[in-house]
Amino acid sequence: MTTCLLATLAGSPAWAQTSPYYVGGIASVTREDNLLRLGDGQAAPSGLSKSDTISSLALTGGVDQPIGRQRVFGNVTLRESRFAENDVYDNRSYALNAGLDFATVERVSGNLRLGATRRLAQFNTDTLGLVTEKNEESTRRIDATVRVGVVTRWSFEAGAGHRSIDYSSDAYASRVFNQDHASLGIRYRPQAASSFALTLRDARGRYPRSRIDPVNGGYDEERFDRRDLDLEATLQPSAASRLLARLSYGDIDYELLDARDFRGVTGLLSWDWRPTAKLAFDTRLTRDPSQDAYFADSELEPERTVEYSRITDALRLGVNYLATSKVSLSARLALWRRSTIANDAGVTLRDTERGNAATLGLSWSPTRTLLVGCEISRERRRGDGVLSQDMTAKSASCQTRLTLQ
Repeated sequence: MTTCLLATLAGSPAWAQTSPYYVGGIASVTREDNLLRLGDGQAAPSGLSKSDTISSLALTGGVDQPIGRQRVFGNVTLRESRFAENDVYDNRSYALNAGLDFATVERVSGNLRLGATRRLAQFNTDTLGLVTEKNEESTRRIDATVRVGVVTRWSFEAGAGHRSIDYSSDAYASRVFNQDHASLGIRYRPQAASSFALTLRDARGRYPRSRIDPVNGGYDEERFDRRDLDLEATLQPSAASRLLARLSYGDIDYELLDARDFRGVTGLLSWDWRPTAKLAFDTRLTRDPSQDAYFADSELEPERTVEYSRITDALRLGVNYLATSKVSLSARLALWRRSTIANDAGVTLRDTERGNAATLGLSWSPTRTLLVGCEISRERRRGDGVLSQDMTAKSASCQTRLTLQ
């Protein structure tokens, strides 16, 4: 599996591009002591093993090419994974990202971003429980932004996009999700490294098969409307420090399960600090509703969507240390609290889950094209109600990456 450590190192100066194109291969082995994320003391279902060893091979490739004022980029990863004890979960996955940055000779600029993934979904969830069959999760997203400068320091910004999630298992029918969104804002940039923005966002989403209709059969469709007003600031107090803050007031209204309605303040506070050339810290504090959490990175699995929830508060701390020109160390800590709401036969169920995850990593890059690294991690969750259960999981993984440019 791709890890936080190796993903970080792949973008470090040691991997500086000599060509706009690259190809590579990744081989990894991961040992999970609680693959299915079973509750403490809970045994695995018949025919399945609680622990497992996962082996995977991946091919990667990409391009990052400036063309005059424009920039075109893209990357793709194709992966095949095999489970030693639970071969029902053997799978082929992919991740595809592409984009375009553009600018005119006048004052118009913008970007276009495309993304698509397919991977195994989470084995165990708060509201659905354990799904033992192989369940593949497919995500798609497209986002576009256009900026028009009014004077040197001011610009108008407009954006629009679409995102969706599908699952191969009918047990996850209620999680199939589609959303269209648009935004309009104004930005003030007093300096090259600092900016302030005021943005109005609007989103319309739906769950096509939210719940079974007990009267007519089939499924009821859940729809929601979301409106946010964002105040954002980007500051760079020094060459070694960068701050990003966003304060939002939002209003989310659901048609069916109005207990999930949310009205209040959300936001983001991020701080990147590079006190020396060898040491880097990153801190991130977030509070976001579930539609944002769907596409947020989890701490242990940076390419996987996180748990479905009504609102999630999370704190993430990270440090990277370049011990030598070839050896790097990393550490990550994540703390979170999620409030979850579900409907069971007309009864609204509520729960709050608290969790933490810690990761330690070590990597060695003997040459510019070769990277070898290992990580150990531990995750712990504790729930307050019937929708969640206490859970502990530990894992260890090693990976070798070869990249040719």
